[in-house]
Amino acid sequence: MPSKLFFQPQLTVPSQEKGRRGSWREKLRWSSRSRESSRNRPEREQHLDLESSESHVAASGHNENAPTLVASNPPISSRIPRAEIRNTIIQDDKATARSTDLWSAAYLEALYSFGNEVKSVILKGEKIEALLTSVQQTNKELAGDSLFWRGLQRLQAPLKNFKLALDLASPLASVQPTASTAIGVVSCVTAIAITICGAEDSLNTQIISMLEHVAIIDDCDTLGQKLDAENGIHKALVPVYKDLLNFYIAALDILTSKAFVLALVCDQLSQRLPTIVSDFVKHAALLRDRVGNATLELVTDIKKLLQDNKIQKLLGVNKDKQRSEFHSELRAIRASDACKWILADPKFIEWYNAPTSGQLVVLGHMGCGKTVITAHVIEELIRRNKHKLPRPVMCYHYCGNDERGKALYIYSSLLLQLLDQQEGLKVEFDRWYDRTKQSEHLDPEQCSADLGKFLSACVENLDRELFVVIDALDECDSDSRDELVMLLDSLSNKTQRLKVFLSSRPQRGIEESLQGATHIRWSPSRERDAIIVGHTVKRYLKKLPPDIQSLVTQTLSESAQGSAIWVKLTIQLIQKRKIEAIGPMKSFLADIPSPAELSQLYGKLFAHATENDAANAQVATSALQILAVARRPLSILELGWAVALSDPRADIRTLVQLEACVDKRRVLNLLQPFLSQVDFEDDRKRQVRLVHQSLKELVLRDAPSHWARSQTTERESQTDKQRFHLRQSKLEANLLRVCVKYLLFDEFDENNLFSDEQETIQSLEEMPGFASFDLFSDDIQQPVPSKASLILEDEEEAKEAKEIYYDPAERGFGEFYVYASCFWLDHFKVGRPELLPYISDIVKLCNASSKRLQNWIGQMCRPDCTVTPKFGYDSLSQDPLTVVSLHGPAIALKTLLEDDKVDLGSKEFLVDSVKQAVKQIIQWGDISRLSILFRDTRVGPEIRNIGIFHQIMTQWASSDKESRPWPGSFDLVFDICDDVLIRGKWGNELLCLAVSCGCLPMVKRLFEEAARKPAMRNEILRDVQRDIRPPDYHQSVGEAVWHNHIEVLRYLLQQEGIEVHLRHRDSDGYNVIHRAARWCNPEVVSLLISHFPEGVNQRNKHGDTPLHLVVFGAQGMDGRLESAKILLMEGHANVRGGHTDEPSSWGEPLRMAARYGDVAMCRVLVEVGGANPRSVLRVEDERPELMDPVDFKELAPDVLETLCSLAGMDR
Repeated sequence: MPSKLFFQPQLTVPSQEKGRRGSWREKLRWSSRSRESSRNRPEREQHLDLESSESHVAASGHNENAPTLVASNPPISSRIPRAEIRNTIIQDDKATARSTDLWSAAYLEALYSFGNEVKSVILKGEKIEALLTSVQQTNKELAGDSLFWRGLQRLQAPLKNFKLALDLASPLASVQPTASTAIGVVSCVTAIAITICGAEDSLNTQIISMLEHVAIIDDCDTLGQKLDAENGIHKALVPVYKDLLNFYIAALDILTSKAFVLALVCDQLSQRLPTIVSDFVKHAALLRDRVGNATLELVTDIKKLLQDNKIQKLLGVNKDKQRSEFHSELRAIRASDACKWILADPKFIEWYNAPTSGQLVVLGHMGCGKTVITAHVIEELIRRNKHKLPRPVMCYHYCGNDERGKALYIYSSLLLQLLDQQEGLKVEFDRWYDRTKQSEHLDPEQCSADLGKFLSACVENLDRELFVVIDALDECDSDSRDELVMLLDSLSNKTQRLKVFLSSRPQRGIEESLQGATHIRWSPSRERDAIIVGHTVKRYLKKLPPDIQSLVTQTLSESAQGSAIWVKLTIQLIQKRKIEAIGPMKSFLADIPSPAELSQLYGKLFAHATENDAANAQVATSALQILAVARRPLSILELGWAVALSDPRADIRTLVQLEACVDKRRVLNLLQPFLSQVDFEDDRKRQVRLVHQSLKELVLRDAPSHWARSQTTERESQTDKQRFHLRQSKLEANLLRVCVKYLLFDEFDENNLFSDEQETIQSLEEMPGFASFDLFSDDIQQPVPSKASLILEDEEEAKEAKEIYYDPAERGFGEFYVYASCFWLDHFKVGRPELLPYISDIVKLCNASSKRLQNWIGQMCRPDCTVTPKFGYDSLSQDPLTVVSLHGPAIALKTLLEDDKVDLGSKEFLVDSVKQAVKQIIQWGDISRLSILFRDTRVGPEIRNIGIFHQIMTQWASSDKESRPWPGSFDLVFDICDDVLIRGKWGNELLCLAVSCGCLPMVKRLFEEAARKPAMRNEILRDVQRDIRPPDYHQSVGEAVWHNHIEVLRYLLQQEGIEVHLRHRDSDGYNVIHRAARWCNPEVVSLLISHFPEGVNQRNKHGDTPLHLVVFGAQGMDGRLESAKILLMEGHANVRGGHTDEPSSWGEPLRMAARYGDVAMCRVLVEVGGANPRSVLRVEDERPELMDPVDFKELAPDVLETLCSLAGMDR
């Protein structure tokens, strides 16, 4: 879009009013007012506007051929007294000095750098008034033959190429009356410069350059003043205005001289102005550079903003915020003096000061304050790191018994911090993401193994020290914990700059996995207990009398035994009881359960919170149980809706009915003692979680009604563990039923989750080039810095470029839809089998192509409610069978398959439902589910075929071999399909496919089975042309060679009876050594020759030997020359390829190499194989020449020289 500050001859539409509010370009606009506002103005003003308009139209008639332009100021009206205008301008200048207008601020600084006499001339504007009046009158009298119009005609062609501060249709009318403003000086100087060109031709070039550079002033607000933090543009703009004022004063002094003799005027102009103009052009160029640099900085910031947006979207929008908020909560409750001991511990000091990598773990029982200690360590490390150069990188994470304890979440959290501190890695992350997604066809940020590999690569390449602090390792699930420890151990061994700090409960498995770490075992301290108690009393009981505070502090300090959570809960219970007298307080303290009886203390809190009311107890119990198994912190509204829906007495069938039953305030009031800090003003913030891990484990062990009789123990028996697991699976199933019940509301099958506008945004995002991160492609031309239209207007617009969010509740989906959609499958996997929802409900929920299925899958892919999905999941390829196969427990899949009421051919299922389920299980599901499908009497026969096993082996080849239980899938071949391999005669084909995939486990299983069953051996070692495939398909040995699977090849060559496959030739006559020419792997060629020497000189149907194919191969292929040497030396290959014609044949290897310009191969054939170099040369005019033309003529001299040298011939 052209600038609105200056005029450009191409603009003819006067309605282009859109622009930045308050900018200079708006001040230069014709101030058009609406009819409605004009009615409220004084009559005189309305009259003046009319006169001005008429004057403007009249003035426009002087130059009919001039470009039609838009006026940016009302023309000067002869009806307005000059004194009035002058007074107004001076007043405006005073106001401007207090304004934030960047042009006015720079102009005034330039103006006040001159002396008072000069300022007076500029501010009064009398000389410029006289000059403009004279020029205007002369123009009328001479019909456009004034100096101004003469200059305008001379400059007409160059003026079309850049912006002007005058309306060329009525230029004199658009000139500001004085140079006393930032706007006026530009228009006055422009008018004077044009007039000078009418007087003196010799200055035209300089004037044109000056007017061209004036336009840069308009670009000074490209960034907005907020982004010009260093005031660099202002500093560069001031000298530009000084030069304009110097030009103005000098030119005005000459042109308004009383002795106005044109020759003398021209001489003075030529003497005084060139230096001023030169200075202006120099300073304007510097200003342009400053604006350009600042613009590039802004472009970089915007790109960084978009890059950060992509990374946050992929790794988790809210992870940083949640971690920081939790850390801030810990800071608020921490008694720092009670944590200083860790910093003084010799083991900590040694770990911190060690020049190499190291791990330090703090072990302490539940509730002792490990998390608070860890927070103190984090802040101390951050403080110390500020004073180190190079500054170390700091990453930390607080684990939890929810999604925060998953390896994927931990890696994402650490990576977000690492990328934030090492911005260069962001580009690497983007490239890694695209590369991995393309190769694996999966979202790598959803795979902990892939994310862990990238994190590991980043840490290994980090040149500065890295501190990683992870709290509550014991709260991770066992698989994630093992994966994390293995990664940290590996990194500690690979890098010398990694310092890891961990905290955990002392559990045998954890301690064994951390044998290489230094252990600090927490032990209680009366002194620390006193500090913690005193700090907590001041926080919660500060309104109590000092003597009671002292009593509480002393009593609890003596009894705490290092249990910080017991101290906190006890003091909160005192606060709830509102005890203020010394006697009742002593009785209370005497009756309080000890730290060893923490569950009883929770029981007292529960009884007090619910007031021993059964209804209150039911609501509180339901809420506690939901929070205990929730996969993430819930919002106040989410918890309220879930509790209402879990009420077994309520018959809720619609969202409207559910909303009427939600009582969020009651739920919060009942749970307040059991929750971490909650912001009651934000009921949609995901913040509601249990106050401590000990409470969560207590809820998972017993119902609140049993807490008063429960015993807290550090060591649990096997029976206790089983009971714990059964109760947890029960609570998981309960929350699952709540989620499914919610998602089955009819509203979700009738309405669309996304609006038409949001769906359009999604479609554009999926199109190449529209995604925000496509801006960083190297193929895209960078924006031109000086073009303001290519840059976002200011930081607010930059913020709008961030991710777009939506609110399901606004679309009529209620407050629990996000959680139910995103996590019902997680609860489905681990729910207690006998408590799972009816299979008919699951079928209804996953009805193929239904709006309900499309909606909840769409939401599941957007856990943070971003319009752009966080990961892809195609709803069109899902149905009840695929969903249950991938995400449900095994018992649910068996129930679905065995239920006679479920018709897999009905409209609820995809047409190819079983194949889709198998395909998706193979790609990313639980491989063990294949056994259930294979053994089922209904769907088993449909999928027991070689194509399915080929899919399994192909996926195995492209995956992490250790990450999934692949051997079990290979067992299916022999457990279920053993007879089919023989009777159906596809054992041989299965062997060849396994070899082509490099699937050595399957190959070994086939030969192990063959060792037990002669019939199987006969089948897999059949010598048959695989005519069901293209002719280039070979038998097992040939397939191993073709795909360069060296380990598989070695195994095959060791098997009894493999000779028949070793000597196999396909329908075109290619043997296994022919096929080795594809990769020219010297090891493969040598191995084949040692087992099959007679194959070296065999020819295919085209007459080619293996040597021919090696010579014919691409010259850049590694191992090609070495393979040729091995064929010639070890295999005694016929160097002429079996040809006998003299002196040579067209198809001989040496003649081929010469034609291809392959000098190196020519040397090998002659020096190693003994080929005759004269056989490819001819003598012409007593000079040797090549027998055949070389494919690339530029190579011919080298080939000829080499062969002549080898033949001992002179050129």
